[in-house]
Amino acid sequence: MFQPSIGGKSALPLTFALTSTQRITCDNQEYCPIGFADEYRLLLVLQGKLEVKDIHRKQSAVPGACLLINPGSEVLLTSQGAESLFYLLSFTAVNAYANGSALKRILKLLADGMKLPAAVLHTFAANFEDDGFQDELLQIGKQSSFLSLLSMLLEQGVKEENRIREPRNAVCRTIEFVQSNYQLNLTVQQLADMAQLPRWQYLRVFKKMTGSNPSNYITQLRIEQAKALLSHSDEQVWKVAHQVGYNDEHYFNRRFKLETGISPGQYARIYSRKTNMSEQHEAVQYPPVSAERIIYDDAGTVGDLLALDIEPVGANLRFCNSDSFADKIQYTQEIGFPLIPDKIRTLNPDLVLLSRHGSERHPELSAIAPTVGVNEYASMHRRIQRLGEVLGIRERTKQWLDAYDIRCEEMWQRLQSCKSSDESATVLYYHHDGQLYLLHRLRGLAKLLYHPLGFRMDERIQQMRPARGHYYISIAPDRLREFAVGDRLFVFIHSNQHISAAMSELNRWPDWARLPAVQSGKVHVLDSFWNSDDALTSRLALEQFPALWAGSI
Repeated sequence: MFQPSIGGKSALPLTFALTSTQRITCDNQEYCPIGFADEYRLLLVLQGKLEVKDIHRKQSAVPGACLLINPGSEVLLTSQGAESLFYLLSFTAVNAYANGSALKRILKLLADGMKLPAAVLHTFAANFEDDGFQDELLQIGKQSSFLSLLSMLLEQGVKEENRIREPRNAVCRTIEFVQSNYQLNLTVQQLADMAQLPRWQYLRVFKKMTGSNPSNYITQLRIEQAKALLSHSDEQVWKVAHQVGYNDEHYFNRRFKLETGISPGQYARIYSRKTNMSEQHEAVQYPPVSAERIIYDDAGTVGDLLALDIEPVGANLRFCNSDSFADKIQYTQEIGFPLIPDKIRTLNPDLVLLSRHGSERHPELSAIAPTVGVNEYASMHRRIQRLGEVLGIRERTKQWLDAYDIRCEEMWQRLQSCKSSDESATVLYYHHDGQLYLLHRLRGLAKLLYHPLGFRMDERIQQMRPARGHYYISIAPDRLREFAVGDRLFVFIHSNQHISAAMSELNRWPDWARLPAVQSGKVHVLDSFWNSDDALTSRLALEQFPALWAGSI
């Protein structure tokens, strides 16, 4: 099938051999576990809709879908509608070592998933039916059909590669430009224009190539350069901020702390002492990656673990009283707030994840089990990546974040017709004591609202900074029009409040009725639950956002 050559002579070709076929049907909501196998398997969906789930990911498969299952993988299939029909073709690579690079490329193409017209797939499937007459000619026919199917799928994969190759080259040139000019005030639209691509296509290709969106990518370049300057020079923080592209020192401090967990000044003091840092690195003890009995002490971000289908044996459950959390913490014990070490000891953990709130108990807890600090104030992406490092599940967490980012982009692509291209939004929180706050940190629902394809943060809001130690700004009634700016307002209220009562109170504020968003009917009132920043709530908010957005006052 694939003929390499060695020293000018033909070697044994790389090819594939079909070893067995299975025809499987399952009814609506029926589970079809596919156990382990030592061979590659190709799943062909002919009828119905399947949910395909393994340890790494979950995806839907409709008629015509062709999915590769690697050796050693255990897959659970669930029929999502009427009766589903699918085939499972087991095969091996013959003379796999003849051309290892070819084999890797073929498997990569198949792993990306393909889709053929259902009628074409039915034609192939008919050749894999067992009729009880297993002679050699029949076997040869099956092998021939299987190789034809593989060839068709690989040809489709190569065409798809060629289709995106030119956009990739164009985006690659802009990435090189960004790497040399990250200190400039570059926008996504400028980069897309440079690549001569539509904004949506540029963002998609950029994400595939870098794993990030342009804004985050530029931020990472700036922060990495700032870290180098802070640790290898005596420059003042404001000068470092200007050198890496931030004119506002306070905004630089905020971004730096979001990315690293500490301020630029703290970073400079710690990392300039090389001897101390080497001692700290030597003292770090990483827990076993097979940890199963996990303690998590931060109530606000325990949903990070739950989103990864990891249920801790103990946690701070203060904020986990919603229905979305209930079935995921059935066996999780409350550890108290502040945490109670004796309670943790009785749970016999093999790993403690300790937030900065409980950091002073580190010596006591590390005597019970390996204890690792987590920064609950870091961005959701940083926290999930940290869990991947600590628990030894980097690939799993990467796939979760990739799926989240892709769904964000797809959702905003669908909602583009519901908003103007440059529409701005502001996020407020109305407390039950009558106080109104501005929320402008990229956490909770704000990180979804201010997606590159979503709403714009008004320039006046970007310039505002909360007092040290706070992530919100209190709004006095006589200054409402300075803060409640933007084309839309998203107002959070506590779960115990009634929307009508909260809005009635706000309507009594001076100037509320004259706000542009109020006059145009673009005020969205949401339960404060949706502003939680943990990964589980963030995923739910992403799924529910089109419906949440629909409710305007």
